[in-house]
Amino acid sequence: MSTFRTSLRILTAHRLYILVYLVLMSAGGLFIGVGSGNATADGVTQVTAKVAVVDRDDSAASRALADYVNAVGEPQQLDDTRQALQDATSKDRIQYILIIPAGFGHDLQAAANEGTAPPTVETVISYRSYIGSLMDVRTNAYLNQLYDYLRVSSSDTVGTASAEESVAQAVSLADDSMGGGATAKLITDGALPLPDSLKLYVLFSLFPLMAFCVVAIAVLMTSLNRPPVHSRVSAAPVTARSRGLGLLGACVLVGLVAWLWFFCLGTAVFAADRIVDAAPRLGVIGLALAAYTLNGVAVGFLVGQLRLGDNAANAIAVIGGMALSALAGAWAPLDMLPDAVAAVSRLTPGYWAAQAIGGAFTSDSASMQVLMPLLGYCGICALFAVAIGAVGLGVGRSRARAAV
Repeated sequence: MSTFRTSLRILTAHRLYILVYLVLMSAGGLFIGVGSGNATADGVTQVTAKVAVVDRDDSAASRALADYVNAVGEPQQLDDTRQALQDATSKDRIQYILIIPAGFGHDLQAAANEGTAPPTVETVISYRSYIGSLMDVRTNAYLNQLYDYLRVSSSDTVGTASAEESVAQAVSLADDSMGGGATAKLITDGALPLPDSLKLYVLFSLFPLMAFCVVAIAVLMTSLNRPPVHSRVSAAPVTARSRGLGLLGACVLVGLVAWLWFFCLGTAVFAADRIVDAAPRLGVIGLALAAYTLNGVAVGFLVGQLRLGDNAANAIAVIGGMALSALAGAWAPLDMLPDAVAAVSRLTPGYWAAQAIGGAFTSDSASMQVLMPLLGYCGICALFAVAIGAVGLGVGRSRARAAV
């Protein structure tokens, strides 16, 4: 018990870490969550890029492609001169310029007949807006549709249509295909079981949660291992088992405080009115955060056993916490990362915690059949903590034997 009380006094003396890692960093998550919760269905607008087409081919295929670009964009006049192109680009007057080279229609027909890659077109895309890039995606989609229909027409061995008729038919099919679509509808937070702002907050909290636990526990163990403190603790009339339990209790208390702070703060701010209706989902989220907190406690214990010092503990907490959060997909979808990185992320605890958290938000129902796999993800995340804690115990035992 004396070790536990001494640990509490040490943690209180380092209250600056609590203020920075626990309070200030959680405030950052609150700002992100609050800032993302203002979207409404009335705010959905369709943006249109200012486009210009320079058709140097004037074939049926090139005219169809130009008509499509002008139909989905806002057509602008542009002369086919070097100076006009440079002025439009430098002044960002037009977000997307399509230049169809001479011979485009013939090359497209030949590529479809031979099964080779379709010819490319020249584009000038504004670097100041994503609208031009989106317009380029739509143009390539239309071009691919046109190529595919020409390819099908050319492979039709029983067909007797001429080249002009094949192009006309392909243009008609491509127009019909690109004309289809679905109406976009914004799903607001009010229509979800839990607000999306809470999800952003929870995912962002993975980093400060890990960082706080690592720093607090590492600093605690470093202070306990200093010769004056270590001598006084060792001289106390308690057994080694009692001292170990006291230290374990202090480490668990650090994790418990961190978990309660982040989970209760997010629930109170973003989902206070849905605690009853979404209790099972909140339970999964809380369990996932608890499992991830155990990893922070285990990593902090391992860093403390290595006796790396305060600066090293801070560096490991910040860099390691950021790396684990990124690998978990908390800051960006894993689909945007290279396949090798996405594969490595499965070997980190944050990935499984994020999978459980994401599943709690996106699952269709809150039945046990749906939630059981998510609980399994939490269990896998907790197993990482067990493994890291075992390594920490092994390091501590090795150091103790070396000291003897």
